[in-house]
Amino acid sequence: MILTSKGATMPYTPPWMCTDAGTPKPGAPVIHLRAGDVIERGQMEAELSGPYRAGQVWGFELRQAVRAGVLALLGDDPELDRLLGLIEAEGEGEADTMGADNKLLLGGVRNVLGEHWPEYRELVAQLERRRAIAPIVALKRYCVGMEVEGVTFSLGRDGQVSEVTLGQMEPFLIQVAGNAAYNLQKPGGLEGNSPRPSPSDDSPKPSGSDDTSTAGGTSPAPDGKRTRGSRSRRGSGRSSTSGSTADASPRP
Repeated sequence: MILTSKGATMPYTPPWMCTDAGTPKPGAPVIHLRAGDVIERGQMEAELSGPYRAGQVWGFELRQAVRAGVLALLGDDPELDRLLGLIEAEGEGEADTMGADNKLLLGGVRNVLGEHWPEYRELVAQLERRRAIAPIVALKRYCVGMEVEGVTFSLGRDGQVSEVTLGQMEPFLIQVAGNAAYNLQKPGGLEGNSPRPSPSDDSPKPSGSDDTSTAGGTSPAPDGKRTRGSRSRRGSGRSSTSGSTADASPRP
């Protein structure tokens, strides 16, 4: 849902706590969220980037870090061209057409880089900070009321949801309602920049990666169709994100 005017509000209840008609089930939490303006959204991004070191991470940044790490750590690997081709193909949105062996290989490469390539490791850490913190920051800023059993709603001196209120809420509810508040400000989201998605259908889609690894950082022999690739090309500016509705580590 897109709220076009500052101050407009909407009630939010996690979808699995609603009836088939879309109304909250008895006792289900109802979180009232409002729309912010451009300045407020900028202030939220400044807060994430500054105090929390959780600024936006772009898909092309991740791919450049992956490519640089692969060239530095696996430059003598006979499968280097294949790896670079897979990185390029994934960046161009062709991940769904890759075979299982190629996805496994890319997941292993990301694990190796996470262990041995600081540039990539730091970007992943920044993205994880953002996924964890952005929903909380958004909920504090854009929640104007709630009906949640056992929770007393109050605002702090800064006009945002108080720490006392947040402390009474279930952490999972903070995350899913915070995701909804975040998405309300940026309905389309940007891959790689959205907070960690919730089970809700309106959660953002960040970047995901396989969590398998290759032994010793070397790539297995090719199996199946060869993917085009070239050492000379660099990652494009197109953003990545989890596609995966979710989750966890960024996709180059």
